[in-house]
Amino acid sequence: MSTGHYKAVGQHKPLFTYPSVTTLIHKHSDSVFWFDVMPRGEKRFISVYLVFDEKIALIETGPASSNSNLVKGIGAAGVSLEDIDYIVPTHIHLDHFGGGGHIMDLCPNAKAVVHPKAYKHVSEIDHWWEGSQDFLGEIAELYGKPRPIPESRLISAEEGCVLPLGQSELRALHTPGHAPHHITWVHGDEAFVGDSVGLWYSDLNVSFPVTPGYYRHDLALDSIDRMSSLNLRFLHHTHFGPRPVEGALEQVRSEFEIWMSTVEEGYTKNLSSEEIVEILFNNRPNLKQTDMNHGVHQTATHLGSVEGMLNWLRRKNA
Repeated sequence: MSTGHYKAVGQHKPLFTYPSVTTLIHKHSDSVFWFDVMPRGEKRFISVYLVFDEKIALIETGPASSNSNLVKGIGAAGVSLEDIDYIVPTHIHLDHFGGGGHIMDLCPNAKAVVHPKAYKHVSEIDHWWEGSQDFLGEIAELYGKPRPIPESRLISAEEGCVLPLGQSELRALHTPGHAPHHITWVHGDEAFVGDSVGLWYSDLNVSFPVTPGYYRHDLALDSIDRMSSLNLRFLHHTHFGPRPVEGALEQVRSEFEIWMSTVEEGYTKNLSSEEIVEILFNNRPNLKQTDMNHGVHQTATHLGSVEGMLNWLRRKNA
């Protein structure tokens, strides 16, 4: 089983560090701060966000294995765990919300806000955990087992659900494609996009698709189009960091379409995933550079995305 999208990268300069803590806190604006939770020491992989208003929301948690770094980062931003009101994942893949139950145990006043399709999974975790183990193999063990969250502490976020923060709000935009339970959270002129618009490589100024085994290409493009209809200025990626929106969604949509066209041609020729990835490496500017800049594990990342697209074609043509 490929590790899929469970590696990602980016480069940003920190605003400040907290004494005796390695966590680097970045100030995006007066209301949005973010930091790298570095699961098992993996830097520039998972960014989580704090949104400040009369209420405080934590966007994403990272996996269970990074919970101690998450707690340090929250403290480094000057936030007491008791003061967090909402814990808000974009979806419940382990790298995004595997630590949700762990941090909820430490945040007594917080509610976790999840997609209706994820609601039962996070309160009764057996199916969630078993599915993650089947899909990720040993990577799931490295991320750590989730903890259940009582239903009394969950909010089911239907399409258009609004979380009032004070002078601002978070609004749920359902953005399936990467996952059926994926939510993009819109905050004014910015959006917390999870994996709905791919992996953002800030040093290369490009995003590439991230498409797991149950990927839906039609829904992914529709989700990108829905975001394009909004008057956004920034996309806040989990992998990795903020990206100015100017030209970004056009670049992402084009890249998704080019990848699918390449994968579909390979599918008709009965090429392997590895052969299709090699074609993409040869044809897509900067794709091979992800390996050169960020390690050969990027090949597994892109291989997982090709496999997800192939699975979509097989289901569509069945």
